[in-house]
Amino acid sequence: MIKRFSLAAILCLILSTVALAQVVPTPPKYVLDKQLPGEDPFSIARPTFDSTGAHVAAFIHGSRTLTVWDTKTGKVVAEIPEAVHKFDGVDGLEFSTTGKNLLMIRKDLPLTYVEWATGKVVKEVPLKADPKKVYSYAFSPQQDLVAVGTDTGVALWDLKAGKKLTSYLSGQPVSGLDMLYYTDPKTKNLVRLLAYAKALVPPNTTFKDVAGLVDLDSGKITTLLNDVPADKKIEGKMTFTTATFEYGGSHLLISTMVFPPTVQAGSYLVDTWTGKFKSYLNLGEKTVGFRTQYLSKPYFGFVISSQDMSQPTKDFGVSTEFIVPTKEGLKVLDTVKETELAVQSIAIDAKSGTAAVVVKKNQADPAKLFLYKIQPKK
Repeated sequence: MIKRFSLAAILCLILSTVALAQVVPTPPKYVLDKQLPGEDPFSIARPTFDSTGAHVAAFIHGSRTLTVWDTKTGKVVAEIPEAVHKFDGVDGLEFSTTGKNLLMIRKDLPLTYVEWATGKVVKEVPLKADPKKVYSYAFSPQQDLVAVGTDTGVALWDLKAGKKLTSYLSGQPVSGLDMLYYTDPKTKNLVRLLAYAKALVPPNTTFKDVAGLVDLDSGKITTLLNDVPADKKIEGKMTFTTATFEYGGSHLLISTMVFPPTVQAGSYLVDTWTGKFKSYLNLGEKTVGFRTQYLSKPYFGFVISSQDMSQPTKDFGVSTEFIVPTKEGLKVLDTVKETELAVQSIAIDAKSGTAAVVVKKNQADPAKLFLYKIQPKK
């Protein structure tokens, strides 16, 4: 999971923190703008916007083509084939802060910088993360650092120097990561936090030290969720988790999905500053997408895509929940069902008010990429 924060914006938000009771969250409304050319029988992976919202990129699964579209015209402006980037898929895809490069992450391949306008690989950093899969990753605001979560823990890399700095949680699977930079209003010092959430994989399925915060400067680790009430703990089952900071960082959302024989999804809300558990929301017999996103003013909530696993269906049963922290706890404020918008994956650029949505209704339906304008729902 990835989140980039402006230090000025974070400081402003922290200094003017609004009590939950005073926040009036509003769900986003998705208004169709245009379909982008190109489709795939299986998936269009990891849609992502550049910092201006002028371009969106994604990985076409079947042809293994890294594709860039102009969001205004809807036209394809770059297609980089596998022969250039060497990737058979992507575990991570992001634009560089300048918008000139696309950063690709996959298994034990190098983190690869592709200059999309010229179609050239301009830099490689030998992460060698994991031969099976990269579960999660998080970049620092300036992309000088990246944290990568795998079956064997978290690796923190200095991307400017091209070297590994340190490791955390050695030998433990980490399926959720997010990074937060903010300025402490008292000391005026920069604070750099890395949130992690583990995967519980048999035989280690005890609900203990499931998530935590790493101070990247001191190395101190603060464990989270150990104060969750017993009836809210999930134990004895394979569970994957994600971690997403609220914009400004005052809360951390840790979402879970439990796999067979019982499939269940839920979300835990943690106070970032105190580390205390605040609320749990049971989402039912669903799985959740790995790209949860927080939308700030005027929305004040988390966008989570899910798939209903409660009954066999020819369709996927996907929906997009809008979850908000309230005085009473986490609540689902709005749900966009498959009949309205069958979301396979979604990326929202709040600055331009645009969502890139990969739509796929069932196994036979090809994946297609659409742009939607988002606006507050009345």
